[in-house]
Amino acid sequence: METVIFWILSAFAVVAALAVVVFKRAVNGVMSLLAFMITLAGLYVLMGAQLVAFFQIIVYAGAVLVLFAFVVMLLNLRDAPVRRLTSPADVRAAIPAGLFAVGVAALTWLALREGALAKGAALPPAPGIRQLALDLFTRHLLVFELTSVLLFAAAVGAIVISRKEKKAS
Repeated sequence: METVIFWILSAFAVVAALAVVVFKRAVNGVMSLLAFMITLAGLYVLMGAQLVAFFQIIVYAGAVLVLFAFVVMLLNLRDAPVRRLTSPADVRAAIPAGLFAVGVAALTWLALREGALAKGAALPPAPGIRQLALDLFTRHLLVFELTSVLLFAAAVGAIVISRKEKKAS
């Protein structure tokens, strides 16, 4: 049963991730990203990492995506032109990205086919909440604080960009 649930969640995650980049409206892309984040949390639960799934929902789906939605709505991107690959420079820039994606997919497929992920060394036991908290607020405190500053700067930047300049009379 777990295998069936895994494949259903994985297929839904792929569809949601593709929808993020395929949708023309930015709000639809953000909502697709929300669906992807929730699906990813489901995959974490399936792996037995309930704490990581909890953080996925609280931090990413709860905070970061709310900020994304706020910025998208604040910038009012409804009238933004749709960008297409029209010039040769655009196509030349898209080719390495496509090759990179195909390479990552091929390496992942080979690793799964050879059983490198399944036959690897035994994983250490998952740390508890206490150990995660100590690790987060000691070794990774600077990164944790810099992330909050980055999110604050993004919010301030969105407000500054969207503010209408008053015409000088």
